[in-house]
Amino acid sequence: MSAAAQIEAFLEMMSAERAAAKNTLTAYGKDLADADAFLKARKRDLSGASAEDVEAYFADLGARGLSPATAARRRAAVRQFYRFALGEGWRSDDPSRRVDAPKKRRSLPKLLSREEIERLIAAAGEKDGTEALRLACMIELLYASGLRVSELIALQLSALARDPAYLIVRGKGGKERLAPLNDAARRR
Repeated sequence: MSAAAQIEAFLEMMSAERAAAKNTLTAYGKDLADADAFLKARKRDLSGASAEDVEAYFADLGARGLSPATAARRRAAVRQFYRFALGEGWRSDDPSRRVDAPKKRRSLPKLLSREEIERLIAAAGEKDGTEALRLACMIELLYASGLRVSELIALQLSALARDPAYLIVRGKGGKERLAPLNDAARRR
């Protein structure tokens, strides 16, 4: 089976068995295509790579100056691919197993001060009509409920169905969670 066919089978498994999001599948597809292209320059491909080839690819990620998050995701895609290939019997070894992943430093999130949030909500309210109300409500929801922007955009009216103090939010991985809805957001 060709490396391209193996990648396709891996992505199908990620979609069907792990319910991976479309963006995750797209990113992993690009990551594995990048690894395969690197390996082809070494006269190999993903299906026939040695541990030394995988080590060289991982070292190349750092040399290219990719962000730590991108490099870590590419390493994760390659590792998961080889675990899948091992499980499918396409390989008898996992060439990515002996390579340690560098520890990724997590930066602290950048936060707005309470005054900055209040100015943002006030600025949204200065617009005319329903657009101002909608924008102010969206900012209030983001601030008070801890929603991701993608969760806010996908929010349905039915999210308020059970309890007016909470929103039912479908987050990453399709998982539902409750997000608090404060008084100011409910009034808007």
